[in-house]
Amino acid sequence: MPKPTISLIVPCWNEEKTVATFFSEVSKVIRNVEANFEFLFIEDGSADNTFTELKKLADKDDRIRILRMSRNFGSFSGIAAGFEHCRGDAAIYLSADLQDSPSIIPEMISRWQEGTDIVWAVRNKREESFSRIFYRMLGKIALPNIPENGMDFALIGRNVIDVYRALAERDNFPVLSIFKLGFNQQFIDYDRSERTMGESGWPFWKKVRTAVDVIVAFSYAPVRMISTIGILAAVLGLLYALVVIFERLFFGVEVSGWASLMVVLLLVSGVQMVSLGVIAEYMWRQSKQVRHDPRYIIMEEYGAKPSAQSESLVIDVDNINVSPKR
Repeated sequence: MPKPTISLIVPCWNEEKTVATFFSEVSKVIRNVEANFEFLFIEDGSADNTFTELKKLADKDDRIRILRMSRNFGSFSGIAAGFEHCRGDAAIYLSADLQDSPSIIPEMISRWQEGTDIVWAVRNKREESFSRIFYRMLGKIALPNIPENGMDFALIGRNVIDVYRALAERDNFPVLSIFKLGFNQQFIDYDRSERTMGESGWPFWKKVRTAVDVIVAFSYAPVRMISTIGILAAVLGLLYALVVIFERLFFGVEVSGWASLMVVLLLVSGVQMVSLGVIAEYMWRQSKQVRHDPRYIIMEEYGAKPSAQSESLVIDVDNINVSPKR
């Protein structure tokens, strides 16, 4: 039986200090694994010498391919590019900073060979309170059963990759798009290491923007909330109007005008502006879908020439069948 090929998808942004160490550590881990490996580095518009360091590695090892982006598109787009261009029977995406422990790669491959389509690596704990709150909320309103600490890297089988590639959606969150596809999924817990070299590319406000994007992309909860607020406001307004009419007709009570009018006007106007903003977020993403904005642009490829890609199992996006051929 021929050995399977595993593609390792590694997005890199300003990782000149880490890529050589990463490649060395991962090579040690996979040395005794019965599989062929392809290293697919996604150089995501780095401002340092990451591409130069990657080329040095590629010149020494023919398992390495490099896709160089025209600018920084973000790690999610890098992962999507990896899925589009990998040639393996399965693919593992992980970061180059060695915070995602390569030591569990053999176990992930073993579970995949036993028949699991997707193997997620899940943190045992997550220190950032914002991320914990975000994943809990995401599980409540959009993706049930998603781990509270999130999934930092994973092994994805070729059948799942083919389905993902056939999707018409153009959101930049391949990990979550794959999670909601279903298939046979398993989880492996691990302890994430602290970053020892380089700097994190995820400042607080970038996390906030990403959280908003994810919620809008995968949940209708904000729109449902607007509808609920609108119904409640209409009911309360009607009740208040009936009270005012009753008091005026039967008790001759005059309604004080200026203060109450301004409070109601400002409150309603604020709710309307927020509602329009939420609706605009959804419309903007629909416009991106219609315009077919590119998720990434590859301006250069370097390293090993890819072998011919196997035929996709997905023939018709409207009638997907990835059952094994007998």
